[in-house]
Amino acid sequence: MKVNAAASLVLLLLALPAAADPMRVERTDPGHLRALNRSFLPQQVIPPRTRHVRSQAVYNLPKGLEGLTRDPALSRLCQRGAFGQEMDGFYWARTPDKRYGVAFSGGANLSDPQNKRKTGQVYFFDGQDSHCTVYVGDQAKLMPHYVGP
Repeated sequence: MKVNAAASLVLLLLALPAAADPMRVERTDPGHLRALNRSFLPQQVIPPRTRHVRSQAVYNLPKGLEGLTRDPALSRLCQRGAFGQEMDGFYWARTPDKRYGVAFSGGANLSDPQNKRKTGQVYFFDGQDSHCTVYVGDQAKLMPHYVGP
């Protein structure tokens, strides 16, 4: 019995340091944590896609905006971005003083999420920012000034 007790005591004493000091985990070399060196791989060169957009003059107004009415409600919506041109200056009107953006009530170049457009109207935009002003004209009356493609 003394031998078994002595053997148990020896095994217990050998186990104590292992219990006090858990097994050490080997760490990886920090050099393994760096990103891969891919300089030897050829870089794929993707050419940028260019989008060609041709703006078009649709009206020539020699007397300026005479006969058009300024719409304050649409101007406020335009200033908030709720009524305006899909592409600023895609269609435009030529006057002696300035160029104005144009959108049609049929939806050509018009962004109108609140459906404020009226049939047979043409909208002229002075700016497309917080100072936007919208002028409205009757499409039938403006036909003599229409410039075809």
